[in-house]
Amino acid sequence: MSWKLGKSKKSSVVNLRAEGAVTHRSTTPTPDNRPRSGLLAVRVLWAEGLAVPAATAVPVAVQAALNSQQAKVASSVSPLNVTQQRLATKTHSSSDSVQRAQCWWLPYLIMEYEVNQVLITPLGGKLDKPIFMYRTHFDVSRNSEISIQCYLRADEPKHGGDGADDLGNDIFLGGIKFVPNFDDGVTQDQWYDLVDGSGKIQLGISYQPTLNQSLTTDDFELIKVIGRGSFGNVMQVRKRDTSCIYALRTIRKRRIVNWNETTHTLAERFVLPQINCPFIVSLKFSFQSEHKLYLLHPFVNGGELFNHLQHEQRFNEERARFYSAELLLALEHLHELDVVYRDLKPGNILLDFTGHIVLCDFGLCKLNMKTVDRTNTFSGTPEYLAPEVLNWQGYNKTTDWWTLGVLLFEMLAGLPPFYDEVTDRMYEKILYDPLVFGPEIGADARSILTALLQRDLTQRLGVNGAAEIKKHAFFANTDFKKLLQKKIQPPFKSNVARPVDVSNFDTVCTVEPLIDSVVENSNLWQIVQDQFSGFSYNGNSIPVGSVAG
Repeated sequence: MSWKLGKSKKSSVVNLRAEGAVTHRSTTPTPDNRPRSGLLAVRVLWAEGLAVPAATAVPVAVQAALNSQQAKVASSVSPLNVTQQRLATKTHSSSDSVQRAQCWWLPYLIMEYEVNQVLITPLGGKLDKPIFMYRTHFDVSRNSEISIQCYLRADEPKHGGDGADDLGNDIFLGGIKFVPNFDDGVTQDQWYDLVDGSGKIQLGISYQPTLNQSLTTDDFELIKVIGRGSFGNVMQVRKRDTSCIYALRTIRKRRIVNWNETTHTLAERFVLPQINCPFIVSLKFSFQSEHKLYLLHPFVNGGELFNHLQHEQRFNEERARFYSAELLLALEHLHELDVVYRDLKPGNILLDFTGHIVLCDFGLCKLNMKTVDRTNTFSGTPEYLAPEVLNWQGYNKTTDWWTLGVLLFEMLAGLPPFYDEVTDRMYEKILYDPLVFGPEIGADARSILTALLQRDLTQRLGVNGAAEIKKHAFFANTDFKKLLQKKIQPPFKSNVARPVDVSNFDTVCTVEPLIDSVVENSNLWQIVQDQFSGFSYNGNSIPVGSVAG
């Protein structure tokens, strides 16, 4: 899992020259991305007019299930009798779960808000009219879009459970995406037409603002340990008031001070709230105690790209192009914010529940890098370092395009282009060796790799911005506008049971006891504590609760 807390054993991180002090970028919001803090309640009632695409047949297993007695019973479910049953029992969580698990042959939904994803399966109904009657909540930190994608299972679940495992080959029925009304207390009940599909979904939406909310660990239920590092652990947690699932990173102040990592840690805290890109992990909240820093990100559970690449050795060109295109959009967004990422590699890329990439770990990013600016900091991961970093000639945003080229090469070939087990020898290869292609790399891929892995950064593809990379023949059939809106379906989905599944994480971590460890004998001078002033964040542009707990 790439919620990095320190030096990874998997890939050594080089940082030989300390950065200067963090300069905090302006957090003045743009009109369409205003920060806010509140609670968004969404009711998903039912859908009408759903259908499989014209050229697609209803899967055999689904057709067989639709003819079963169980399906006939499910088809009698209506919003009215669901409401009556809930009023009679005064509870619905446990009975709903069982009922939803039984209706695997009906369309299901994946709802997303600010990277948080929720799986919504039906209580009953028919193929064209599934009944959901589902309510969920999202923590709001900006004016973002609600996204809902509708799918039909391709086959019966293999492992029982909630009917949500093995979703990789499911049929896309359409989706909707919109920015909800954030007027206080206004409830919106209306139909939303599916795009790229037929039918509509009825939703009820309301928003309640929260002001100056200060968080502590008491606001979260610990679920699983999902990662660990030099500075602390990463835990899967549930926020008690909304039930939203997050990855909670705990960082010991004493350790980052002793390791000279305060600047990098603060850089991540101050860059993430500015980001509004579907392919970059967001920061939902941050807070601190006397001894620790806490950062909360949406929980992303499809696994590291590193692990998928290790398992499959290499990707086909379609899959490599898809990931590269989403990464291109992510890096373009960072560059627009004058941020150089500097550490692009498979271990810093996660897959979400539906198969899209999510870029994380901003500990080595460089802030306030205008187009004309250069930096000389020796920072990054050896296999992916650009020549201009190695020879100390100074570099800018263009160095990220070199690392994109290295990553694309690795996805297609299985190893970075200049890889060597001896680091010094690898540096020599990066500086001087010719680029060698295997037969698995096609003509357009060779062309873009040659242009991205150009040692002269003034001649490198992307020196004039991401737009010239998008125009390359390798991306000729990629609709970047649709991709940014997540209207293109990923070529691969991880085998996960639900958005809270932790099966893609190291079991060495997930079996660890759940505890937020006590820090002893770690008193810090006030001048050191002052470095963390303004660290706490809850979606508002004004820092809150300087020290909590």
